[in-house]
Amino acid sequence: MEEILKALNYQPVDISDEDLDNPVPSISYFFVNHPIHESRTKLWELYEGWIHFAAESPDGEELTDMLFFYSQLVELLNLCYLFTQKIEKINNDIISQ
Repeated sequence: MEEILKALNYQPVDISDEDLDNPVPSISYFFVNHPIHESRTKLWELYEGWIHFAAESPDGEELTDMLFFYSQLVELLNLCYLFTQKIEKINNDIISQ
């Protein structure tokens, strides 16, 4: 846990102690405010805006890196959504027993 905190504290981060112990509720709440399909769309719009409004035209390597980063963030969003849905199903199954 100490290594995780070191990585998080490298840059300022605002995560409560409760979320450090159990991040699932906050991840689930993210998708309440930002449904998965809207999140992917907004992320693409951010990427498009970055390309369109970059002060200097990004070179090929920078474009490739940013597109790869975008793709990985979409995958992370999808996995987080999947994870929270599985956890909710498990919790609902336990409650209904």
